Amino acid sequence: MIYRFTVLFSLLCFSAMLIGCSALFSEQEWSENYALMEGVQASSPQMIDGKLNTVGETTFPASTEGFMGANAASQVVITLPEKKTIRRIVIHSDNLSSFDIYADKGSIAVDADWQLIKDVKSVKQSPIQISLLIPFPTDRIRLRVLGTKDDALLNRQQRARSGGFRGWNANRRAAAKIREIELYGYKTAKQVEAEETTDKREKELDDLLDLE
Repeated sequence: MIYRFTVLFSLLCFSAMLIGCSALFSEQEWSENYALMEGVQASSPQMIDGKLNTVGETTFPASTEGFMGANAASQVVITLPEKKTIRRIVIHSDNLSSFDIYADKGSIAVDADWQLIKDVKSVKQSPIQISLLIPFPTDRIRLRVLGTKDDALLNRQQRARSGGFRGWNANRRAAAKIREIELYGYKTAKQVEAEETTDKREKELDDLLDLE
């Protein structure tokens, strides 16, 4: 009798574990696109206007040009009005080939405490979809361009204009052309519940209208 009770209890515990794990690892629902929130700013506003037909270009920091074109990578910085935990980034770009992404950890000791969160060596297709596991909320994201499909053409044009000589202020990299950058987190349980309640009320209203 004790043996049967022990086996039954073990099976019940195992079933509860499976249900709990299923809930834990079930697919999360994505939040709204944080980049379209009111108050969001970007160094290239065209990249966060919600329109795929507008194109923004990354910019090169003016104070970092070096000898023989050893310029810094161009970049775009997106600033949110409040900190969010970002789990997914979608980038629409026609010429981006390699890049990395940083998030500001928000240290009070420095103006920007950038931490590398993703390094993409080779872009295979557009849009570029990136899953993230950032362990901290952030209100600033920086995309740094390491390579574009236009780099080789830019270098050939510069050499042609200079008679084969690369000037000290020439860019080794072309700017990235980006149509849109989307930032997502997970919906909270409260948001999911509110949406389900709204959907239920709308269905009830539709049913009442159908009866009339």
